[in-house]
Amino acid sequence: MDKQSSQKWQDELTRYKEAYEKFTERGEKIVKRYRDERKDADNIEARFNILWSNVRTLKPAIYSKTPKPEVSRRFKDNNPVARVASTILERALSFEIKQFGDFHSAMSNCVEDRLLSGRGVSWLRYEPITEEVEEPQLTDDAEIGEGYDESNETNAENPLAGEEAEPLERITQETSPVDYVYWKDFAHLPARTWEEVTWVGRRVYLGLDEGVERFGEDFRQVPLTMSPDDKDKEKHSTKELKKAEVWEIWCKPTKKVYWIATHYDYILDERDDPLELEQFFPCPKPVYATITTGSLVPVADFVLYQDQADEIDILTSRIQHLTKSMKVMGIYAADEASLGRLLKEGNDAVMIPVTNWQAFMEKGGLSQAVQFMPLADVAQALQQLYAARESCKQIIYEVTGISDIVRGASQSNETATAQQIKSQFASIRLNDLKDDVARFARDILRMKSEIMCSKYQPQSLLDASGIMYTPDAQYAEQAIQLLQNEPLRNFAIDIENDTLVEIDEQGEKQGRMEFLQAIGAFLKEAMQASAQAPELSHLLGEMLMFGVRGFKVGRDIESVFEQAMQQIEQKQQQASQQPQQPDPEQMKLQASQQVEQAKMQQSGQIEQGKMQIEQMKMQHEDRLKGRDLEFEKYKLHVENETKLIIAQVSAQSLISQQQDDAADAALSDEEIEQQRISKLPLSNHLGHRLHRDANGNHAYVGQNGEVIEV
Repeated sequence: MDKQSSQKWQDELTRYKEAYEKFTERGEKIVKRYRDERKDADNIEARFNILWSNVRTLKPAIYSKTPKPEVSRRFKDNNPVARVASTILERALSFEIKQFGDFHSAMSNCVEDRLLSGRGVSWLRYEPITEEVEEPQLTDDAEIGEGYDESNETNAENPLAGEEAEPLERITQETSPVDYVYWKDFAHLPARTWEEVTWVGRRVYLGLDEGVERFGEDFRQVPLTMSPDDKDKEKHSTKELKKAEVWEIWCKPTKKVYWIATHYDYILDERDDPLELEQFFPCPKPVYATITTGSLVPVADFVLYQDQADEIDILTSRIQHLTKSMKVMGIYAADEASLGRLLKEGNDAVMIPVTNWQAFMEKGGLSQAVQFMPLADVAQALQQLYAARESCKQIIYEVTGISDIVRGASQSNETATAQQIKSQFASIRLNDLKDDVARFARDILRMKSEIMCSKYQPQSLLDASGIMYTPDAQYAEQAIQLLQNEPLRNFAIDIENDTLVEIDEQGEKQGRMEFLQAIGAFLKEAMQASAQAPELSHLLGEMLMFGVRGFKVGRDIESVFEQAMQQIEQKQQQASQQPQQPDPEQMKLQASQQVEQAKMQQSGQIEQGKMQIEQMKMQHEDRLKGRDLEFEKYKLHVENETKLIIAQVSAQSLISQQQDDAADAALSDEEIEQQRISKLPLSNHLGHRLHRDANGNHAYVGQNGEVIEV
């Protein structure tokens, strides 16, 4: 094949370099600032590395551990094949990213590049590992085929007979590595948005042997311009250590991949789309810092507060100088040699003798012979500098959104509500950054799953997932077919990733407890309803599966629930087809239910009788009350009539008494007595006779001879 010129792609790379020259220079300065690399090694100027502090605070807040891939059906319907397919893919993804560790390393480096230079890039590959195997010789007639003729001893019609098998290659392992791409080794079409980008490329450095093995003998003509100790110059490096600068460029319009080398005029290699990804590019959209819709050149976060960072460095440097001057300094009288010894040697209660004490005291003593440098102004200046530096730091925290809650700082007088408000505010400020990192990780997992579904052998997926050792093994073959069918796969499978920060184990436990409580309560009610109305069993089963699929933690045992529901339905179908036979347990249950119903009926009758008795009692009491009322009325009437008669009799008796008294006045005593007796009631003197006793008193003698005194 004729060599093709690489000039087009050399021009495209030059165009990118010019458009991103400022971004590259600025990123290099930020990285040096982060590493605190100074031009002068003897420079002792103090700095406050706020950039290092912020990056080390933000990085674990947005990414701290390998995400847990979550593959699920787009629609939570009853599709066991799609469910098993999602389980196979999820397990295979989890196995690979945990087994090899390239995913976590790439994610961590990309997030760090995002926080420093402003752009993080990753790259995916398909890497099968093969070994040579020999095909066994074809000696069996059936293996040779229909062209074999027994009558022909030389087997001329079958050229394979008697020949040694050629060595073949067998895939022993398949991986899809996630490569980290250094932020300066990535290039793409300068565009306004990522959707407008038509080509992407990454730079790798290959030695002579590596290049020859990959591209053939033509690679020996490629200039080896890069060296490990000085990439821009060729000195101080041996020829063996030098490497060539090779670019791998993916062009979307042509669906081809090109390999070119810097300072080499021809294309090293050209291939059709090797991965067949949906978005073609082998890299997801980079995780960017600040970008706008007019340019993909990112602005690093540090650029937005670099002026405040420089001000902090100036204040820190002044604090250093004033701190150095915060020491005891002074002057003393030169003619007093003992004072010099006291200031230089006087430690821990050392006594220095004075030769002429009287003259020393006349001069004013120690207070007049020594004067010290005033430090009050220096201390006050230091306090002002510290306050100014703290104020500048707060401005930076407001710009970046790093609150004291995120940094783990708090005030003792703050309430829990105030801290919660700060935490929510910090989460809102960091949500965009966390969402972008989560999108970046999710895109990598989706692309990785595409490679696994389209390139991996079925046995590789089955071995990585271990699905054959589960009850879902019966759906494994259909699930693999679904994964290898791109239209159906895209419809049935969706990929999400778990949180990228530390997983809350307490939240995981709480989710499982909520699942068990909800499903347990439903099962209790469903069993009772199914026992009373068996025709509702299918509906209740569908409701149960609807609830199980809604819980994230329920996905692991969803297949067990499906099998249980299938067994229940099979038993019900068998029971409906077979003649009903008396079941002792069922009969016992029915008998107990009948007894309970009889008890309930008897209890109802007893209650009804009690109600009737109470009603009759109330009616009887009402009648008694009516009779009592009539009796009281009658009694009152009799009393009134009696009183009237008594009054009339009393009045007549009084009149008669008065008349008798007047008549008695003219009668004798015996006549008066006789009249009085005659007035007695007949019952008192009827059948009696009047006589006198021995004492001369009047008395009546009854019919039986008894004496009745009068």
